Amino acid sequence: MKKTKKMLAAMLAVSTLAAALSGCSGGNKTDGSLEFTEAASADGNNGTTEAGASESSEAKTDPNGEKPSPEGYGILREASTAKIGSLNPLTYTQSYASTQIKRSSMTLYGYFPSADYTACEIAGELAAEEPIQMDEEGKVWQIKVREGCVWENGDTLDANDVYYTWKMILDPKLANLRASNFANDSIEIVKAMDYFQGNASWDEVGLKLIDDHTLEIHTVSMHNPTEVMIHLAHPANCMINEEYYEKGMNADRTETMYGTSQEHYISCGPFLVENWVNDAEITFKKNPNYPFADRIWLAGINIKVVEDSSTQMQLFENGEIDYVQLSTSNYLKYEEDPRVLMAPYNSVRHVVINTINPEKPILANEKFRQALYYGVDRENLASLTKQDPAEYIVPTTHMMDLNKNITFRDTEEGKANRKENYGYDPEKAKQLFDEAMSEEGLDKLTLTMHYSDTELMAQMSEFLQQSWPKLFGADRFELKLQAMPANQLSQVKRGWQTNPASYELSWGGWVGNDLAPWNAFKYWTSFYSNKNEPFINEEFDKVFNAANFADDRFDEGVRLKEVAEMERLLIEPANVIPVTQDIYKYLKADRLQLSTNGYVNRIGFAWDYSKIIE
Repeated sequence: MKKTKKMLAAMLAVSTLAAALSGCSGGNKTDGSLEFTEAASADGNNGTTEAGASESSEAKTDPNGEKPSPEGYGILREASTAKIGSLNPLTYTQSYASTQIKRSSMTLYGYFPSADYTACEIAGELAAEEPIQMDEEGKVWQIKVREGCVWENGDTLDANDVYYTWKMILDPKLANLRASNFANDSIEIVKAMDYFQGNASWDEVGLKLIDDHTLEIHTVSMHNPTEVMIHLAHPANCMINEEYYEKGMNADRTETMYGTSQEHYISCGPFLVENWVNDAEITFKKNPNYPFADRIWLAGINIKVVEDSSTQMQLFENGEIDYVQLSTSNYLKYEEDPRVLMAPYNSVRHVVINTINPEKPILANEKFRQALYYGVDRENLASLTKQDPAEYIVPTTHMMDLNKNITFRDTEEGKANRKENYGYDPEKAKQLFDEAMSEEGLDKLTLTMHYSDTELMAQMSEFLQQSWPKLFGADRFELKLQAMPANQLSQVKRGWQTNPASYELSWGGWVGNDLAPWNAFKYWTSFYSNKNEPFINEEFDKVFNAANFADDRFDEGVRLKEVAEMERLLIEPANVIPVTQDIYKYLKADRLQLSTNGYVNRIGFAWDYSKIIE
């Protein structure tokens, strides 16, 4: 355990806020530091705000005491333009929903701030200790569940609940979106996907209930304890309650109402759902029975769903919420405010291409996709939107060497995948465009790009709408734009599996695990069930499986080469077109004090471990 904690502390002390707090990005190029940093005021005094800031510069007092009380102190006030939709961990599609699921439920393992809030460790949440290796090959693991854990109604929470959760996530009739995440991610569970696909019986699956506090997992390949813990820390593996899950089940057992309302949900996590009007407001209160309750200062969290980011900003300026994500325009307004927090995002925004669209066969033409890739002026786009230009897929936050704190982008292999001028080569782009148009027998082409209706994505889409026709010729190429809510956009992108003409171009930005860049490529494997685009490549799958499961993957340099190769297989034929790496920009109220001393929890719960001061 101590070795695992030490390695994770070394890496996660320089980690980023993840998808749960997804947002736009900051202005200046990052310098390699991945911590949240506070902007300094003009006079260098971080304790005061400039004239016109929304809060007084009077000194605040801390009424919390020396350590968190069982009931906590203060309500963290949030406003969100995203809707939760469902708290069912087995079916959620939006990262914002996973934040609320993780707040109100537990996984076997999780990422937590250390006792002094200066670093991070992966440790048992519902699990009592690290996985125990039961064989010589590293393919059989037992997990001990903490004793004394309870659901919010006082019922015992033990290994039986975990086993039921496992069985439901893989249930063939329910066809849960998150089944593939659980069956085959950081570890591959014996016969799990076969059972989900109806090709094996439950008794054949490598999941066993030993007793009320012991479970056993059989994996296809050799693993170490860290890989097992990372796998079981995913929000999709949060616990569900059998009584409530069954109560919401329909007659043919193909769907459940679990997590769709307070009536059909029960909490067990750091916070309990106190009140919930779906798509309007949700209030959490601290759970005194949570195993890590002694690290949580807050008494609760209140979230109001609002119409747009302008409303969020108004609520912050009125002192009604405690932090707000800054749009590009708002960042320019508050750039010198000492309450601004910034950190690089562990994802790269990229153009998604539907290569099987029968109405636009040119999208399957490699030269055309490469023309789009080399035709993106990333530096000017990033300057406009206050992000970092990115012609790569693996973000700057992903680590290759935990002991030396070396990111993939710092390695020679990572540098070899970079291109001059951030990949912008207008002459090459025009040549490839002309060749592709000739091959397809086209004189003029019109494409439509779908994007989520936010200021940032509108700016990025409009930039391409103007720059691509200017480069390729406005008489030959036109880009139309169509905005829609994020949840609707997700359905459109993933609709290619049943409707090949569901879209032409769109945007993506998968969040990977900073600890395991080789695993972050799962989103492009043929077996990932929630894919945005029809990229299916046997060679890519082969490299992914080798990086994640081959016996030689722990040998020096093996995974490094495989990560570089997967990135090359995506970018060289322009199967995706990376554009920018975001930088988080938040404006924090003075009453909100981050307890993590500059460290940012990679799962996105920096706010949850904060204090409210007066």
